[in-house]
Formats: sequence, C-alpha cells, structure tokens
Amino acid sequence: MVNNLISNFKETSQNLQKFFQKKSNFEKILILSWTLIPFLMMLSNSITDLIIIIIGFSFLIKSIIRSSWEWLKIYWIKWAILFLVTGIISSIISSNIETSLFNGLSWIRFPLFVIAISTWLVKEKEFLYIALIFNFFALFFIFILMGLESILTDNYTFTWPFRNPLNGPYIHRIGLFFFAASLIIIFSRNKYNFLLLFSLLFIFISFFFSLLSGHRAGSFNFVIITIILIFWPYFNLKKSVIIILVFFQIMVVLFYLNPIQFDRYFVSIINLSNTSLIQYIGLWKTGINAFFDNPILGIGPTNVQNYLELGLIQNFDPFKNNEHPHNHYIQAFSETGIIGGLAYIAMFYSIIMCCYRKTKIKLIEPDKLIIQGMFLTSLCLFWPFSNNYDLFGQQQNSFLWYVISIILVSNKSLKKQ
Repeated sequence: MVNNLISNFKETSQNLQKFFQKKSNFEKILILSWTLIPFLMMLSNSITDLIIIIIGFSFLIKSIIRSSWEWLKIYWIKWAILFLVTGIISSIISSNIETSLFNGLSWIRFPLFVIAISTWLVKEKEFLYIALIFNFFALFFIFILMGLESILTDNYTFTWPFRNPLNGPYIHRIGLFFFAASLIIIFSRNKYNFLLLFSLLFIFISFFFSLLSGHRAGSFNFVIITIILIFWPYFNLKKSVIIILVFFQIMVVLFYLNPIQFDRYFVSIINLSNTSLIQYIGLWKTGINAFFDNPILGIGPTNVQNYLELGLIQNFDPFKNNEHPHNHYIQAFSETGIIGGLAYIAMFYSIIMCCYRKTKIKLIEPDKLIIQGMFLTSLCLFWPFSNNYDLFGQQQNSFLWYVISIILVSNKSLKKQ
C-alpha cells in the first residue's frame, strides 16, 4: 500500500511538471491563482474577485480572438446565458435601471470564471489533486483559527481571518467535499483501517466546528449527506445509525458546554423567537410578493433591496430591514421573473445531473471517490435553503462559484478507466 502511494505520488508529480511546462507563463499565473483562492479568500474578497474577473474575461477575450465558441453548447452555460439575458431585460424595464443593470451584467463573471477553469486552464487531473490538497490545508487552517479565537477571545461569532462572520459559509463550501468523501469511505467496504480512522476523526472535527460556527443551513448539509449515503452508493443502515449517534454525542457535548448555540439551533427555532429567522421569513415573503406582482420578468437584479430603500414595494420584514430576499431561488424569481427563475434552477440542475452521470462511469478508485464526493457536494450546494446571501453579491458568491469550478474540473479531468 505504502509503495503504491509513493509510486503514484511520483507519477503524479512528474505528470504535473510536464503539463505545467506546456502552459504559457500567463496561464501558469492564472492556474496558480486558482489553486491559491482558498487562502486568498481569507486575505481579501477584492483580491479573489479580481482573480475571478481576470480569469473569466481572459477566457472571453481568447474565445473572441480565436472565434472559439464550443463552450456555448454546454447545457448549464445555455441556462446561465438565458438567466443573464432575462436579468438585463428586467433591469432595463425597471425603475432603477443603472444600478440593477450593472449588478446584473457583473454576475456573468462567475460562470465565465468557471467555464474558463474547466474548459481551458485545468484539463488535467493532476491540477485537481493539487487544488484539493490546498483546499484541505485551508480548511484545517480555518479550524485552527476558530479554536484559537474561541480560546483567546470572548467573541460570540467567529470572525478570524475574514473580519466578518464568514467562517461558517467558508467551512460549508470548501469543506463539503471532504466531509462527503470521508463519509463515503466509512460507508464503503474499505479494507484500510487507517483510512477509516482518519475519516472518523475528520468527520468529528468538521461537525464540531460546523456546529460551533452557528451556520445552521450549512450544518444541515452534513445531515443531508448522511441521509443520502444510507441508500447511495452503498446501502448501509448500520453505519448510518452509528454515524448519527456520533453526531448526536457531539451535539450533546457542544450544546452542554455552549447553551447559547443550543438556543440558536433548536429552542429559538421551535418557538420562532430567533430574530434572524423571523427576519428571513419576512424577507422571503417580501421577495415572493414581488414575484407575484411582477411574474414574467421580475423587478430587475438587486432591485428587491433597491425598491425597499425607495419604498416602491411592501416590506414584510418586521424589523424593516432593506435587504435582499436571503434566498437565491426566491431572489432569482422575484428579480428576473418566471423565465429567469426557471433558468437559474435549470442551470444548477444541469450541473447536478452532469455530476450524477459521471458517477456511472468506471473510474480508478481515488477518482471514483472524488466524483461521488463531488456529486454529493453539488446536491448540498444547490438545495433550496443553502444560499441565503445576495445572488448578485461578491464574497460568498466567490465561495460558491469556486467550489463549482472544482466540481466541473473533476467532471472534465477524471477520465474513464
């Protein structure tokens, strides 16, 4: 086993060096930037966004110069373009054209970034392996910072290193694949005990810090993954019960030591006293009401928040905050109408199905694990309550679309055995 690992590592390193030498200097810089994004996210959202813009528009310029438009035939890109066009039209006929049009147009940087990475820059699985290693180290670095912050400060929410409470969203984007892969290893008929022990330890640490972050929707992702793995890809009810009991024990210990989190996750939710939940419900209702008033094309990108500030639509938030609907799907329907909303759903559905079809292909064992983990990751990324930030925003969208780029690179680079 050890000899095989050493041999595979040497072969991967040699292939990586060979593939990297074939790239131009500019392409090398872009690939390195993409690989380092998990760490760059911690430094500055502006740096990350700048990298996304440079990669996306470099690809667009390259396509124009070479008249290469094959990527437009990709299904999820077709839906992304329809969503973009609908957003542009809805912004033009809105009461707040300039701001809405700018925000709608700027959204294109995210799908351009993903298509650039997956069809141009990163076609070799060796680059994917390196990116996953960097993701893993970045995730553990966040865990260490959260541990230090909980020991050295009295902060109720974790803000290191983002200077904002983004640790939860970061963990539940960058860490999703590793949690899914660890559970798959446990549920599979794996004969290597050290892998099982490592996976159990990782799951314990991940779930602990997930709960500690207070990011409820993200923590529920772990529950979704566990439930799916009862039935797919290996039916194993016994191991599912064991994992659920382990989760329960972690929750008991954490909530006993931190009753504030127990109130956040359970008590205030059950009795509807949690202020953020009440605010979310009000903003969801505001977005849904805006959609029913403008069902065809919506009111324009970011215009739920803009119209609330201008007093043009009714605010159902009891605290009267002028914010976006805090749900991507509600925001898509309210701001781009039935056409844009359905296109947005179809875009993500296409990505999920692309991942699922890849799981049916015969792959070597490490690649098979990656593909199965990416499929579960895609389900958790796109479930209805997973994304509660601004659909057209910057920082958390960078988290989302970076992970989508990893998913699609895995689908492109991992080939049939």
